[in-house]
Amino acid sequence: MKAQFVAVALGTALSVVGLSSLPSFAAKSPAMEACSKQWDDMKAAGKTEGKTWPSFWSQCSKDFAANNPGAAAAPEKPAAKKATAKSTVTARNEDDSAGSAQLKKDCDAKWDANKAKTGAHGWHDYFQFMSKCM
Repeated sequence: MKAQFVAVALGTALSVVGLSSLPSFAAKSPAMEACSKQWDDMKAAGKTEGKTWPSFWSQCSKDFAANNPGAAAAPEKPAAKKATAKSTVTARNEDDSAGSAQLKKDCDAKWDANKAKTGAHGWHDYFQFMSKCM
């Protein structure tokens, strides 16, 4: 029993040390750095013209690759990364509109009515319903 505890504690400690060093290897591509700076400058100047970050990044990364053939651009749909506790990257949700909070409240009310009518329950059913409602 004591040996198992020591083995589990040692394994956990090694996992924490090993995984904590992974973010240090993750670096932004030159295209991501250039496009992020350009996007931030455009937002500060109020010149985004209704564009969202994903649409801007799509075009900017292509332009960067065309203008800098030696620099590698990051793929448009990178593999999912696990979130870390000390993440320095801030999430940008450009899809939220001014009325999205009210839309969610309306959908929540519809969910309650739908739940009573169909007997749906749980997170899975809730998210399925909300994805159709919103």
